[in-house]
Amino acid sequence: MVALVLAAAMMQQTSLTDAVLYGDTKAVQSLIAGGADVNAMDETGMTPLMVAASEGRTAIARMLIAAGASVKASSKDGSDALMRAASANRVDVMKLLIAGGADANATSGGGMTALMVAAFGGYADAVRALLASRANPNAKDSQGRTAMMAAATSGDAGTVEALIGAGGDPTIADAGGSTPLTYAAAEGHAEAMAVLRKRGLKARPGDLALAAAGCHSTVVRSILADGVNVNGAEGDVVPLVSAAGDNCVEVVQMLLDRGARVDAKDHDGRTALIKASQAGHLEIVRLLLQHGADINIRDGNGRTGWTFAAMSGRLDIAELFKQARAAHIVPQPLEVTSTALKADQPIPKQYTADGRNDSPPLAWSGVPDGTKSLAVVCEDPDAGSPPPYAHWVVYNIPADANGLPEAIPFEPDQPMPKEIAGSTQGVSGFRRPIYRGPAPLPGKVHHYHFVVYALDMTPDLKPGLTRADLLEAINGHVLGQGELIATYERK
Repeated sequence: MVALVLAAAMMQQTSLTDAVLYGDTKAVQSLIAGGADVNAMDETGMTPLMVAASEGRTAIARMLIAAGASVKASSKDGSDALMRAASANRVDVMKLLIAGGADANATSGGGMTALMVAAFGGYADAVRALLASRANPNAKDSQGRTAMMAAATSGDAGTVEALIGAGGDPTIADAGGSTPLTYAAAEGHAEAMAVLRKRGLKARPGDLALAAAGCHSTVVRSILADGVNVNGAEGDVVPLVSAAGDNCVEVVQMLLDRGARVDAKDHDGRTALIKASQAGHLEIVRLLLQHGADINIRDGNGRTGWTFAAMSGRLDIAELFKQARAAHIVPQPLEVTSTALKADQPIPKQYTADGRNDSPPLAWSGVPDGTKSLAVVCEDPDAGSPPPYAHWVVYNIPADANGLPEAIPFEPDQPMPKEIAGSTQGVSGFRRPIYRGPAPLPGKVHHYHFVVYALDMTPDLKPGLTRADLLEAINGHVLGQGELIATYERK
């Protein structure tokens, strides 16, 4: 008999919770009239009033309170109906609970208050309602966090403003030393940061590292504008390493452009290159190598970035390291001469746009062993947008050639002279695969660099390469290099 009574009671209570959950007002009325326990908790630790608060059932909450439901009851984690309402921005229910005696400063097991819960959600109206009920804006949870920090995490500037207006301290720090500005920076909330800055807060190196790790480029830019050291604080987290490890390409580029030390190490001895290689971030590795990252640096366990690439089977990253290592080879000097041009002297009119526009003869010597092909570029660093301006691009020159003859055919479809058979003329700044001589604006001396490259590459580069294309293709393959510089000026 007792078991039957208990079973009936449990069914009745479950029915009340369900009725509240689904907003069945008539069922709730009927169950209350039938003696259902309005303060009993379900298997999740929720009372019917907590459920009503979470779901925003204001009329049902009022009905439960009138039937004796406790507005101060809390579940095992210490949360009460007011906190439940605050977590879902149920402002009308919150006002009802407060009017019914709910404590706006009650805390959960971890020290959380309803104000912190509402602030974390970025619910400015709920925050204002609690502040109007004298909720303490500077109360701390068990980790020293305040509602201001919760609001900064949400990024809602209106919530931050409301807390400051009610006396919230924007400079307060948690148990780990983080301020509200730190929380906003970590989440990339520029507007919340702007509100805090108006109250005198200044970003710190740790804030920069957190923003960098989160790929928050706008916030990183604003923190750097405040004068924070791009390399962070000595012994602290290195912003560049953090950004590289999290594949934040835009932030890594920004930090490098602002002068970040490309080989700075974290507390484990890892550089940005090692961190990016370990995480498999190809584009970050490429970017760091382009900025001169040292491929030979080892972490605290003796591992290089190349080691991590090999361990993870990232052949694409390993290939970048291979190219970088080859690029570190210092090219042997080549001697470049010409029977028509003299170093630092004016170019004869015959080889300019003011004359016949013939390509000048060139000769070179000192080609190193292992050379498989050669390339020639004529460039003017005094022109171009950006400079230099390319007047001539020739590649796939046979390794046994010792120069270029005068007046290489102007028309691209004509065969090359036999001594350089197989050579290819690339696209100059004039958008044609031809030599085009100097034609500068009057009044300034221009300098024309005839640069010769000895390469370890077979002469099979595709047609149509520009100067930039060629230099990219031969990067890491230059065994020897030399140049002859001549001038030209139009009066």
